[in-house]
Amino acid sequence: MIRERPDVVLGTGGYVSVPPVMAAWILRIPIVLLALDVLPSKAVRFLARFAEEIYGGFPECSSYLDKSSRVIFTGNPIRPEIGNIPREKGIERFDLDGNKKTILIFGGSQGAHSINVSMLEALKMLDQTGKPKDIQVIFQTGKKDQEQISETVKQFSAKMKVLAYIDEMPYALAAADLVISRSGAGVSETLACGLPSILIPYPYAASNHQEYNARSLERAGAAVMVLDKDLTGKILADCITGILFSRERYDKMTIASRSLARRDAAGTIAENIIKMAGK
Repeated sequence: MIRERPDVVLGTGGYVSVPPVMAAWILRIPIVLLALDVLPSKAVRFLARFAEEIYGGFPECSSYLDKSSRVIFTGNPIRPEIGNIPREKGIERFDLDGNKKTILIFGGSQGAHSINVSMLEALKMLDQTGKPKDIQVIFQTGKKDQEQISETVKQFSAKMKVLAYIDEMPYALAAADLVISRSGAGVSETLACGLPSILIPYPYAASNHQEYNARSLERAGAAVMVLDKDLTGKILADCITGILFSRERYDKMTIASRSLARRDAAGTIAENIIKMAGK
């Protein structure tokens, strides 16, 4: 830090950011922080008192930080292609039917076993209602569950794309009408696409921060939250039916999702950092 003399130091919230940010404070180098979740990480909460500015991914994050902190609600930076790919391109990329409603399920890069199991139960229940003829599913399962799920879904009438991992998430989101996922900071990508979501917070996330994110989106009307411990196939099936097959509710959730999106977050944060460097 002494050798390079940076103009600004940006802490992104992990515990490893504490030593360099403290070094910057000792050397009187301006500090800015990213607070990606509603409940900022312990590192951000500790470092907030030393920062010139904190860029919040959610409006409520300021209430969990030191009252003297200068928190700016910017939203979270996302890849520029998120939300900028036409639906037909996403449908084409995954070889889907443009006339059907698409459910995108993902539980993170490793998948989420509890979501996978409950979704299979939900699909079975939906099959009995005749709804699956109107839906199709992009199902990211993780490596461990892919083979078994690929075999199981053959019995269902809904069109299925079962993948261990999704390399082209911008296209998957473009194709989607409804997202079922965990609720880390990545929910910002769902919001940028104006999509309703069913969120199942990862129960072992640090400080239970995913539940805070999910509750925030649910309060705003952009999502439905289901705790992992309460998750069942019936609950998922009811949530899917209640959102996808109710035009009024679907439209309200879409509007709420778009209202929370901050598509220019990366540019806003970059501009602020450049101004800070100029000081």
